[in-house]
Amino acid sequence: MSLLQEFQSHEKLLGQRKLEALDFYIKNIRKDLKYGEIIYNKQNFKEFENWYYSIGAPDRCYNHSMDEVCKAVVDFTHERDWDQFHSPENLAKSIAIESGELLECFQWNSDFDKEEVCKELADVANYCILLADKLDVKLEDIILKKLEENHKKYPVEKSKGRSTKYTKL
Repeated sequence: MSLLQEFQSHEKLLGQRKLEALDFYIKNIRKDLKYGEIIYNKQNFKEFENWYYSIGAPDRCYNHSMDEVCKAVVDFTHERDWDQFHSPENLAKSIAIESGELLECFQWNSDFDKEEVCKELADVANYCILLADKLDVKLEDIILKKLEENHKKYPVEKSKGRSTKYTKL
């Protein structure tokens, strides 16, 4: 049985969230064990559960889907009745403002505070999510569409290792 098949066979038993944490646990904590050795061995499973709850794994080890992230951002805004201020124009302005704050993290040199950069990057991403929601488009879809266009503009054989604009390739 492949690792993927084994993973899927246990999904019904544990649920996706806990199974993803189990995958993290096997890859990073107990590299010597397999899924079955944890799930069907009470001692190993108890060890996994203790680890899972001790570090807050239900929140930290779960890879959230883009849909979940977008929903959380939109819900946060709606709960505060801020949608009334979020016209496409205002959201585009906010993206530019937050992008400026992100750039400010690098203003004088390349020595930057990663935590501050991540906070500003999250602000930019949040406003991008809200603008996509306001335009009734899925961010993933428009990113993939643009990536497809870029594949045509920047074919690997012409652009690999070069920073030249597509019009000059």
